[in-house]
Amino acid sequence: ARYDPDHRQDKIDSYRPIEEKDPMPTSHNFRADQNCLPFHSTTNRGSQLSITMRMSRILLIAATASIGAVSDAFKFMSNWQPPKILTDQQKLKIAKTQERFGDKKLVVITGCSSGLGRETVKNLLASDEYHVVGAVRDIDKMEAVAEIDGFNMDNFHIMECELNSFESVHRFCDELKEYQMAKPIDRLICNAGVYQPSLDYAKWSVDGHEQTMQINFLSHFLMISEVIEGMKEAPEPRVIMVGSVTGNDNTVGGGGVYPIADLKQLDGFKAGFSNPVAMADGYGFIGAKAYKDSKLCLMMMSNFLHSKFNRSHGITFSSIYPGCIAETPLFREKRAWFRKYFPVFMKYITGGYVGVEEAGQRLFQVAHDPRCSKSGVYWSWNGGPREGRGAAALEQSGQISGGGGAGGGWDSIYVNDQSDKVNNLELCVDLFKSATEITGAKWPEAKTFTSPCPTLKVIGEVSKQMIAREELKRMADRPGFGNDGKPVQLTKRKRAALVADKVIVQGLLGNTVGRVGRLGGRLLLGRIPETAKQGSFQDEKPLDDEPAADLEFDDDNHEQGSTYIDLIDDEDKSKLEGEIFAQVFSNGMTSTDKNEREWKVDEADGFSGDTKKELVSV
Repeated sequence: ARYDPDHRQDKIDSYRPIEEKDPMPTSHNFRADQNCLPFHSTTNRGSQLSITMRMSRILLIAATASIGAVSDAFKFMSNWQPPKILTDQQKLKIAKTQERFGDKKLVVITGCSSGLGRETVKNLLASDEYHVVGAVRDIDKMEAVAEIDGFNMDNFHIMECELNSFESVHRFCDELKEYQMAKPIDRLICNAGVYQPSLDYAKWSVDGHEQTMQINFLSHFLMISEVIEGMKEAPEPRVIMVGSVTGNDNTVGGGGVYPIADLKQLDGFKAGFSNPVAMADGYGFIGAKAYKDSKLCLMMMSNFLHSKFNRSHGITFSSIYPGCIAETPLFREKRAWFRKYFPVFMKYITGGYVGVEEAGQRLFQVAHDPRCSKSGVYWSWNGGPREGRGAAALEQSGQISGGGGAGGGWDSIYVNDQSDKVNNLELCVDLFKSATEITGAKWPEAKTFTSPCPTLKVIGEVSKQMIAREELKRMADRPGFGNDGKPVQLTKRKRAALVADKVIVQGLLGNTVGRVGRLGGRLLLGRIPETAKQGSFQDEKPLDDEPAADLEFDDDNHEQGSTYIDLIDDEDKSKLEGEIFAQVFSNGMTSTDKNEREWKVDEADGFSGDTKKELVSV
């Protein structure tokens, strides 16, 4: 139904369905000069405009309230971009990107030629939702594995990356940017790792760092810094770090078996972590501890990067423990008897054994499952029923509480607790700083999203210069401190300058222009409440509390043998003020009364008689 344009008909008749009414007369067609309103009466037109305006206000208020009800009020606008005019070259690049990747997500995974990484790639490609870039040190081996496992090479690309070399990491990231073209990285899986527990001496990387720490942590740290800025363009980017129960000392596996992961105060990192410094804590080398420390670093850094970049870049950072993969090439450097009996021990004694296939499914789940978009967490899985623990398993619907162990299925994933060492925020900051120094990583600035409101931008630009000027004034005054951060004592000349400022600016101008400004401010803003002025437990100390004997004079034009004059008593201060007036107003005369200063101004100075009367006292 719609309004009948014939206002002479009954009001009820005006709301009859359109098919029951006469056709709209041509004389009532909408025209611009009728303001697009099919009403003849000025009264009706005004009434309808009033209703429309009221409805618009109601809708605007409702929309504003609904937006303001959420914490990220303008987050939905974060991806808004002004219209862009693309060049032919940009259009061609976008077309090639679409041809290469289609609608698939781009995944980069390190260390995928064997073990956990290999099984993860299988699952990623089997889903047909991902285009995977495998970063490996041996391309020939990776090509053989891809052929054996039947990888779809249309969705799998092999690139060389030797994590023993920072230069190789940089080269890989440069080649990756060329390969991905306009496609942002959706997932970065830091999986590659080495374990060298049998050696009683360290092996060194190309860069002169202990290999386990560089491969497992430092090179991944550098890689993240290289790609993080581009990842923020992806719709739901994730960085996943493969941790370990051995790096989490709040468990039996991490806290009950020597050596224990412990970075102490990071003395080794702070010293540069170069040959011969082989451990992060700066003490003696133990291969097993180097591995555990590297996993602790990964888990700590996942938490720190979450705190620093999750809001600004929208990236999910998480670490995982997929379970103890006892039959994996990770243990290739262990002795033969260990490789034979360790899987048996984990499978039948501890119940913590997980097959490499199931572990690959778990890592794939963290990259794929929408539930795993939570940032700053450590993922684990509850194992299913095991021998000798059947009753407990039945009581918990087939699941055993605790990280690790086979079984449990897709829904057994949960957020595991992390140790105090992993959650040590102060040490995380030191780790980030020292790792940045060691690797030479360059991190982007973490800027949170601000409203694109044009009014806010205009006000910000207008006030920016004013704010900068006021801040410079505030920073020019540093009571009690010099450039070296030590207390200062003012020289006679500097004291004179301060007194001149007080007399001229605070006195002369303050009692003329300033008085008008203060009066206007009080009228507009009101007086400052007395409660706002109270509450200080100490009075501000004067600048001349500290003796000046040990301080150097910093005036280049002053002789080195100059002495300091401490102007403390009122008589000296009054004399100095008189001298300043005599210098500033050369034709003026000082008064002997310290509470009054008078001077004369010649007609040639351009002041009228009325103005001269105003310039009477300070």
